[in-house]
Amino acid sequence: MGTRTSCPHCGQDGRAPGAIINFVSRIRIAFFVFLAGTVIGLYFAMQAYWNPAIMPPLRWSQAIGINLTYYYLWAVTTPLVVMMARRFRFESGRWSISFLAHALASAMLTAIQIVVGEAILTLLQLRGTGAFWSGVRYSFVVNFQSSLPTYWMILFAYFAFDYYVKYRDRELRGAQLAAELSRAQLQALKMQLKPHFLFNTLNSISSLMYSDVELADTMLARLSDFLRLTLDRELDQEVTLSEELEFIRRYLEIEKIRFEDRLTIRVDVARDVGDARVPTLALQPLIENAIHHGIASRPEGGSIAIAARRDAGSLHISVTDDGVGCGSEERHPRERIGLANTRARLERLYGAAQQFTFADSPAGGFVVEMVIPFHTGSA
Repeated sequence: MGTRTSCPHCGQDGRAPGAIINFVSRIRIAFFVFLAGTVIGLYFAMQAYWNPAIMPPLRWSQAIGINLTYYYLWAVTTPLVVMMARRFRFESGRWSISFLAHALASAMLTAIQIVVGEAILTLLQLRGTGAFWSGVRYSFVVNFQSSLPTYWMILFAYFAFDYYVKYRDRELRGAQLAAELSRAQLQALKMQLKPHFLFNTLNSISSLMYSDVELADTMLARLSDFLRLTLDRELDQEVTLSEELEFIRRYLEIEKIRFEDRLTIRVDVARDVGDARVPTLALQPLIENAIHHGIASRPEGGSIAIAARRDAGSLHISVTDDGVGCGSEERHPRERIGLANTRARLERLYGAAQQFTFADSPAGGFVVEMVIPFHTGSA
């Protein structure tokens, strides 16, 4: 039996999560629509039955049959109204086009429903025999102006529901982002303060005390500065790219001393992107992933290139190493949490406006690239 291999960088086996259609929710919505049609139809049936102005008076079966027929037809037509609502929204610059489209649609659907409704009522013998076209003419005169507003009621009910869902989604998304930010901070602290980082750094300092006291003192001072910056840092959802790179610089200063000549860092950041806003703590897990799972296992070490540039309205940031890529099955899998958390945060912050990709570098090693909207205002 074959075994499934996963990428050492990300731990993924290439399967993209598929979209799942919530069939139960659709059934519930359909049930609610037909329940609403039933309630409204019965209400107007009672009104018609007790209306003294209708001559001759309607039988109860006629009143129910006529009104339920028309409102069940509106229930069946609701998906078309929703489709029109999604296609022609009342947005800035489109009011006149949307209003005209809905006015035409409401008139056409009302006319079609009158014809279909009278055909059904004739088949159910709720209209006089042979009175189909006369019933259609009568309904156009009497019912058209009263039936047409039903389209607009459905339309605005959908808009109200849609805006409510979006409002709740924004609230939920904000809560999720706040929770994710807290988790990201804790995760960053764990990644930065976990035993292998502290112990290796302290062991390096201990070793240097016997060979290069000045360098050991420098490394200890940088570790102290880095821990102070980590613990005292005020975290927002976004910081400037310059602030994020300063945090990365402090982290890399320690790693470069520990790896000595085995670690080379190249930074290529365009001058016009320093004030761009980026997700807080987004780069550190990518760089740690590159160092500890791509370069540390190689006796000769390697290099990491950090690049950032602006392309129209997007900010492109990449972290490339020349270490271990995804291709080798004999390597230990790289950690999964850093890349997975970064992808999830980008999706929640920017939705479809972002891209997050990673793959083997053509020159060897591994490259991670994020593309986010370019902006300089606060989040």
